[in-house]
Order: sequence, then structure tokens, then C-alpha cells
Amino acid sequence: MEYPISHALVLPDDNFANWYSAAEPYTKTFERVAVIRSPRGNDLNRFRNVTAVQAPRVWVDNDPLGHIRRIYPLVVRVDVIPANTPSELAQALQARIAAVDRFGEKQNQDNHIHDRFVLSWPSDGFPARITRRFDDRTGGAPANEGVDIVSGAGTAIRAAASGVVATIIREPTAIGYGQYVQIATRFNNENYLVTYAHLQNITVRLGQSVSAGDSIGEGATESIKLVVQKPGGGKSGYTLPDVLDPTLMIYWQELKLRATANGLRIRERAGKEYRVIGQLYIQDRFETLEPHGYALQKVGVEGQWVKVRSPQNVEGFSAAEYLVAGEYSGIQAANVTGVNLDLQHNLGKPDPIRLKGTGWVRFAYNVSMGRGATDLNAAYDLHAPYIERYAKAGLKVLLVLTHQTYGEGAGYVWPNMDSNRWNELAGRFSDFAGKIAARFKGSDLVTAYQIWNEQDTPPQVANAAVPIPPSDYANLLTRTIRAIGSADPQARIITGGHVGGPGNGANYARATVAAMPPDARPDGIACHSYGRGPVDSKYSPFGSIDEDIIAYGKVLPNAPVWITEWGVLDRPNDPADEVTAYATGFIDRVKRLYLGKVACAIWYAWADSMHNGYGLVGTNDQPKQPLYDRFLKA
Repeated sequence: MEYPISHALVLPDDNFANWYSAAEPYTKTFERVAVIRSPRGNDLNRFRNVTAVQAPRVWVDNDPLGHIRRIYPLVVRVDVIPANTPSELAQALQARIAAVDRFGEKQNQDNHIHDRFVLSWPSDGFPARITRRFDDRTGGAPANEGVDIVSGAGTAIRAAASGVVATIIREPTAIGYGQYVQIATRFNNENYLVTYAHLQNITVRLGQSVSAGDSIGEGATESIKLVVQKPGGGKSGYTLPDVLDPTLMIYWQELKLRATANGLRIRERAGKEYRVIGQLYIQDRFETLEPHGYALQKVGVEGQWVKVRSPQNVEGFSAAEYLVAGEYSGIQAANVTGVNLDLQHNLGKPDPIRLKGTGWVRFAYNVSMGRGATDLNAAYDLHAPYIERYAKAGLKVLLVLTHQTYGEGAGYVWPNMDSNRWNELAGRFSDFAGKIAARFKGSDLVTAYQIWNEQDTPPQVANAAVPIPPSDYANLLTRTIRAIGSADPQARIITGGHVGGPGNGANYARATVAAMPPDARPDGIACHSYGRGPVDSKYSPFGSIDEDIIAYGKVLPNAPVWITEWGVLDRPNDPADEVTAYATGFIDRVKRLYLGKVACAIWYAWADSMHNGYGLVGTNDQPKQPLYDRFLKA
């Protein structure tokens, strides 16, 4: 995986100006070199790579490697340059400049680069954490020979270190690892074997070379197990021989923590009795000053404390139970905002250039045409050109498969449906969904499929939606996920947008997921957050958007929330400046407080007269200002 360079050049404090002048051509040649004046009083743990100038009176015992390894355990690479004077340093750095060689790797300088074996974070599960520590024996269980890491069924699992696939086990064995993969790595003339247990849908093959960050399969349960062995050099007495504690090996470059509550206190020492020296807020992304593995086994745990550095550079300890690590690594658009379109409407399919600045478009895939049509080829010919136009313009396309995909006009009378009829429809609907997904497989045109629309609408108020009991929806969603997954294993599938809010809607979503088997789970819960937003707006009569995000986010904790409709309904003549204040306040709140927690926030709708939504353009197809410009720039 490619990350920005994290590199510090540590210079002597004595005669610093001359040392700095000697290093200046080097720092101008190679980007992102932070010059550190002496190791004293500076935390080198902030840097992955440290180039240490070995001059008199700088390092303890004149040993920069020992000094750094002892005091700064997060540093991965220690690059030592012996130099007694600034002129000697200038000469050594000039050779690197001439060779375009930041760390002097091409110059055959013996024993000046010292790397340690590290493991990158292997799971896309969120929030990221270690759920069971190395050597844990809780409840009399055998000692844990590795660390257990949050995954979740269907979560992408990646190689934590480069190497060659040495073992693939697809049938469970007596060691209790389920399906697992072992990758052999040779590092600094030493051999390591890294095991990834409790997998499914393994994608690598025996003998394949993989790089750190490459996908190797998916998690099969709520957690995977990561085990590291060093043949002939590890510990015995565990399920596997020669194991090492992976905790200190874990290094997650760009790891950031986030507070789950505003005003979280930073204390000068670990404990509630110590002085408060700062605060953290939900929108903050901040560093941990502990080895990453230690921090990741503390976050979310009551009674633990993590050493942190706030965005204001306040260093201290915060309660781990109110901290989460990482962000969703799943689908994110360049912009979370989007617009609902309608290919059946004369104004509902704008030129992509008019949508520049937003990230998403969403529209229904209509096969039935209201009369029970079943011609999938005709439907593809209608929809595919628009899908391609929007996708090639850089927009994420969310296709809604609903009663208009199969069922509308096909003999189903929605108020008279029962479980038998829903089961019959689920088979036909899922078959259509699989065939539609097969047409787009491998094209990178469709970002995700949304299954049904406002399925939790109370029957007595249903208008544009077709409500379904949660048990019947669970059946339809399960069969559709399996059908689409069979046609395109890479497809993302989310629920229809719930309208019941953080109470009834979240309960419906929870009941749906509870009724689904573990092998068929959606990639996200969607909601339609009408009447919610910034709490000071008249367009937020039901309260804050926070309540929807938090409630639906708890249904699938490892997945983002998808806000697939929001906006102003039934008020087409309201002043555009008032609607603009609501819309920009909504977007600002989502981006400030829930970046990474919300996959998208898609406005309804593009144009007035697209049902009852407040359009970005009017019935004359002209922008409604200032809403149009402000929304696309938000």
C-alpha cells in the first residue's frame, strides 16, 4: 500500500545552524523530510523512518540504533549516517542526492539501514480493534497463540506482510481455525510464517506472491485470528509451535483515533483522578502515542487508557472506552453528497457535467414499466447508456432494484400480499437481480445495488413505497444477495431506505438482519432521513440527523450508514435560500461529525415535479439559486 513518506532527519543540537545548512540541499531534493533538532524533547514515534546523524554527544552511548529502539518503539526504519562534522554530513547526503536515493540503499553502505519486521492492519472491519490479546487465557481457555481482530462475515482481509502463500486450508481441521491461509515471509535473513484464520471466499492460490495490503479473502466470523511463527525461534506451548506475540509488530501507518463523545477529557496521567489538560471532539482525528497494537487492544474497553496527541498538540491520556480506531475502508465517494434522478422523467436525467461537484447518482432500474414487462435486454438497453455516462464522469452509481424491477403489474396486488406470495415474488425478483448484476460484472459502472425502497413504510400511509413485513423482506433480501453475489462476487448490496427513523426504522432493520443467515448480510443499512438535519432548521421537525446515523449504524456496526434520500418534501415554492441553509447545514454536520461513518447523503430530487421532492432545478430546468451552486460546492 502506498502512503505519504513519513521521514525525520535528526541533527545535532550543537552548532545546529551549520548542520542544518549541510542538510538543506537534501531536504529540498526529497519531499516530506522533517528536520528534528536533537532527539532530546522530540517524539520520534511520529515517524516511520528516522535518519539519524551519528555525531558526538547526540545519542546515548553514541548508539542511535539502540537509543531509538529503546525509546521510540514505533519507528520502523533506522537509517544511520556517521558524520563528525557538518561537511562530512553534506558529503554523505550529496551522494544520495546524486543517486536519487533517499536512504542510501543503492550505495552499498554496510549496516546503516535497520528495518524491523512489521505487520500492517489486515482487516477492513470497523471499528478496528483487537478483541482477544496474545496469550489470553480468559475462562480457562487455551492460551491464545495470536491476536483476534475485528472482521465480520464478508469483511475484506488483506495480507499484513508481503510473502508467498504457503498453505491454504478450506476444510476445518482439529486446530479449530476454520478456513485459513499461511503466508511465508523472509525478512532480514529470517523466516516468518503468518497465519490468517477464520476466513471464507479465499482468493489467493498456493505459491502466489502477495504484497502487504493485497486481498486474500474475507472474514467468516466476527473476528479473524492472526498468528505469527518464527521457525526455530518462537515460543512453545501453544496450538502452533514457535509463535511470537504479534502485538508490537503491528504498525498501521496513518492510524488515527476518534472520540465517540464530544468533550472527551485528556488527562495528564492515566486515571480519572488526574488533572484535565485538554479535550477531544467527535470531528477530531488524532494520533496515539502508544505502539499501535497496544492501542488497538485498548480502544472501546472500559477501564483502559490510551496515550494520545490532540490536534492542538496536547499530549495525555484519554479513556479508551470512548475511542474508536480507523475509518471505514469500504466505499467512499470523493464527495458523500449525491442526487436522486429519474430516467422516466423528462427532467430526471441531466448531463453529467451539471452534476460536477457531487459524488453520487441514484435511480431505479425499471424493468416492469408498470405493466409487468420482463424484457431484461430492453431494460439494459434503456439504462446502460446513462449508467455508463454517469460512471465515466466520475460519479458513483447506486441502482435501486424495487417493485419496478419485477412485480409491478405482474399480477401482484400489494395490499393483498401474504408470506406465500412474498416468497414466490422473492424467487422471481432475485433471479432478475442476479441477471441484471451479471450484465454489469467487471465493468466498474455500478457502485452498489439497493434492494427495495421504504419497505418499513406503515401500510396505511404507503404511497410511492411497497411495504413488506420484516421477515418477508429478510427472505427477499437474502435471496437477492445470494443471486447477485453468485453473478458478481464483488458487488455491494445495501438495504432499501428505511423511513421509520431511529426507533421503528432501526428496529425493523434489526429484525431483518436477525432473520438473515450469516452468509448473506447486506453491506450497509440505508435510511431516508426526511425531517432530520441541523436541529435549528424548520425542515428538521423530527430532530437531528445524528439520531438516524447512530441508530442505523448500530444495526451493522462494521458498515457505514447510507442516507439514500433526504431533502424537503411537498414545499416546492419555499424560498431557495431557506432550503439552502438547511441543506448546507445537513451536509456540514455529516462531514464534520460522521466522516467515514456515512457512505453517502443523496438529495431528493434533481428537479421539481419529480414526485414531491424539492429540486435543485425548477420545472423550467433552470437552477434554483443559491441552492444549486451551494449544494454542488458543499
